[in-house]
Amino acid sequence: MRYIDKNTGKAEGNGITDDYLENECRTTDPLSDSVRYMNIDYSGSFTNKGYRGRMLELAMFTQKKYCCYCLRKIGNSKQATLEHIIPQNASSTSRYDQYGELSEGEIVLTKDYSLAHNQERPPYPHTIAWDNLVVSCKGQFPLDNSVSSHCCNNARGSLYAPPVYYLQDIESRITIMNDGSIHAKVGDCQDEIKSTIVAAKLNYTALKEIRRLWYELRNIPYREIVRCLYDRNQRMKILVYAFKDVDDFHSIFKYQKDDYWKVFMKYHLFYRIFKETY
Repeated sequence: MRYIDKNTGKAEGNGITDDYLENECRTTDPLSDSVRYMNIDYSGSFTNKGYRGRMLELAMFTQKKYCCYCLRKIGNSKQATLEHIIPQNASSTSRYDQYGELSEGEIVLTKDYSLAHNQERPPYPHTIAWDNLVVSCKGQFPLDNSVSSHCCNNARGSLYAPPVYYLQDIESRITIMNDGSIHAKVGDCQDEIKSTIVAAKLNYTALKEIRRLWYELRNIPYREIVRCLYDRNQRMKILVYAFKDVDDFHSIFKYQKDDYWKVFMKYHLFYRIFKETY
């Protein structure tokens, strides 16, 4: 995980929500002439009328197409999901409001917004609010196509996963071990970070293996690693260098396959992380 600055794109993101509310949800009481915003539906009109697509593209741009959880590089919006930090079915925002982006002045439950006497914004209804939406990958790996999602948004579901990527120093609060596992350091927010790691399944076997491989290759020139995309002999040479143990023979065989190697390369950010850390 790394810091996500929601101030980048905030005006445009809030503008998408405003457009949706004004164009799709605005009603006027014929007797009092008062304006109300009703029938706010993320899965329905927000998605069907293209507002979700606009929000997803903006969030992809501001996150530089990296998954908010596992840091996979996401190729395009078809490979991405919009993660609701406060789940769509949440009954309270209380466990999330310690983060300024999700404070009561910025975010309110959609059902409470719909019933509120004052519907001025902010706060924004949580199911369609810029600050409550981040981009996640689908958590899929070629090794087990029968499972739709192994980690990140879809695997998390509605489990408590506080947005620790809203902490500016999040990278200094986590440790990635040379076996590829990720852990929260002792200190403030340790429990919150642990909760997110567990909920998003960031120590899933394939993720640990990929991070471990990047650790082993951290001293190999990056251009030689990129060359492996089209040079399988080079790939074999690098894999034999990385996986030295007899027990790792299955990993060499696995990453010789193009599909596995392409997924591995989507986690290239760990090359820099390990170069700077070890």
